[in-house]
Amino acid sequence: MAFKVKLSKEQMNFAYGMGAAIVIIGALMKIIHKDLDLDFGTDILPAGAVIGGNTLLTIGLVTEAIIFALSAFETPDKDLDWSKVYPELDDKPSTGGSKESTQGLLSKKLDTMLKEAKLDASLFKSLTSSINDMEASAKSGASSADELAKINKEFAQNANNLQKQMGALASNLESLNNVYGGVLSAMNKK
Repeated sequence: MAFKVKLSKEQMNFAYGMGAAIVIIGALMKIIHKDLDLDFGTDILPAGAVIGGNTLLTIGLVTEAIIFALSAFETPDKDLDWSKVYPELDDKPSTGGSKESTQGLLSKKLDTMLKEAKLDASLFKSLTSSINDMEASAKSGASSADELAKINKEFAQNANNLQKQMGALASNLESLNNVYGGVLSAMNKK
């Protein structure tokens, strides 16, 4: 006896989502030890109606179990035969030829794609030439880079020497200020 359930993917996705939402809320309420107070002041629910985390978790898990049980009876989607669109994917040789004909078909498709993209031999030669020119520029730039490194080293040495000279100048100025201060104080004492 075959039992078939005919629910759309949208209906099943809705059921999965709602069941999971109830499970998550129930688990949260159980973890934080809170109850859901449903007293909205209506006549539908009795006064002080409360649903606890255990109840929500149980409802959600039972809902999920029912949904999974129903999904076991769903008929799987039909697999698409891509070899009808792309014959080169077919493992079996076609009735009209062998693997070579499949490779020839693939080669023709590739040639067509290259023509449509306007990729021809002259473009590849131009690209190769550009790459070679870039390589030559990079190699010639290496000696320029060596020279730049030498200039930077000299600059650093000059900056170091300048710093030493500035230190000596500051020391000389301090000594001169001391002598000048002594002369001024001697002149003021007279």
